[in-house]
Amino acid sequence: MKRRNTTPRIRRAPTPRAVKARRGSPLPVAIAVLGAVVILGCWQLRVAADETAAKARIADAPVQEPLEETPRDASADPTGPATAADRRLREGTQLTNCLGHFRQTGDVVAFIDENGRDIGGLPNLNLERIARMLKAVDEPETVWWSVSGTVTEFSGKNYVLITRAVYKASTPPPTPESLSAESEPQP
Repeated sequence: MKRRNTTPRIRRAPTPRAVKARRGSPLPVAIAVLGAVVILGCWQLRVAADETAAKARIADAPVQEPLEETPRDASADPTGPATAADRRLREGTQLTNCLGHFRQTGDVVAFIDENGRDIGGLPNLNLERIARMLKAVDEPETVWWSVSGTVTEFSGKNYVLITRAVYKASTPPPTPESLSAESEPQP
């Protein structure tokens, strides 16, 4: 007959990992999900605030002023000749396809628009291209350009940072008065 082992078997205690797996609580998972939801909510609020701020900046951006001469204050005489201060443009005004010509004195290039406003050119590659073109022409003030850019102001004088300049013609465009005079029959 065989002898039986009378020694009692010792059961091992479960490891902490096994206990956690067996007795796992959904609480840590719920906390992690809740934290992710809060983080996503905060992120969406920030994106919405950034979009609102961007829309406000666009709405507050300066708009191109009309290019007719307007007095800066109500006390100016609208019938009298406009002074240089009255003809200045505001800082940040966007010029879009503004017709005029350039005048070069030494290294300084100035843009003169249709209304006779003298706007200094800020150095950039567009102005360098214009200066080269003016040197190649016999009468630079007869070359008309369509200019787009941003107006700045310093010491009571306007300057333009040119973003686009298109050569238009070597003679100024006809005035509306001359067009109407040509269309009228001569007696």
